Amino acid sequence: MKIQRIVWLVGRILYYVLLISLLAVVIYTLSHDLFLPGLIIGCVFILVLYKGLICVKIPAYSVAVRDGSVVFFFPEPTVRNRFDFVSRGQTIVELPHYDLLDQPYKVEIFAPDGEGGIHACRLTLHLDYHLEPEALQRAYDSIVLHQEKLSLEVRRLLLKSSSRLVCRPVPLQGEDAVQEYLEPLVTELNRGLESVGLKIEEAGCSFTTGSTLARLVATGQELAEKEVAGSVSDDGR
Repeated sequence: MKIQRIVWLVGRILYYVLLISLLAVVIYTLSHDLFLPGLIIGCVFILVLYKGLICVKIPAYSVAVRDGSVVFFFPEPTVRNRFDFVSRGQTIVELPHYDLLDQPYKVEIFAPDGEGGIHACRLTLHLDYHLEPEALQRAYDSIVLHQEKLSLEVRRLLLKSSSRLVCRPVPLQGEDAVQEYLEPLVTELNRGLESVGLKIEEAGCSFTTGSTLARLVATGQELAEKEVAGSVSDDGR
């Protein structure tokens, strides 16, 4: 989300620099009686002004919001008249993608194998937005509520849902067996993601079994696990 804001800010700065430069060239050419070059550059200036201020480029996965309510969803990039939205009191909000959907989430589920050992299911989850109006509203509300910490909230929800999963024996080899194993897991994880308007678009997994299993934990994962542990202890009170 922070990257999206930086890209937008840099784009607006470059646009205004171009606009001011063209205006300066127009004034210079006209003041030196260079009518034809001034006319050509003036037309370019008007075109740039129209494209940048009157037209608004709406990226894919954006929503039109009025009074905190989502009224329209843009699944594909499009160009609209800015004043149409202003006259209706609407603003355009791009649903976050960077650091939220551009990389898979990895969740590990550990359970005893019944024979003194441990087996682990390592899930690789690719997320996407639900496109129903109610889900889009929840997605927008979660952006307002969590802002830059939305990615961490998604990890927390995945971990919290994973703690409720009932582990089963590791499936035999075969794509059908793995998909059958994943189906109830994905259903439970999707139930937890409903509050932020997301769903699992694609899931994969790998299995490991041994007497002892170790892993390296990233900072974001550690923070999410601490928040989940804190919420579980609060519920226990």
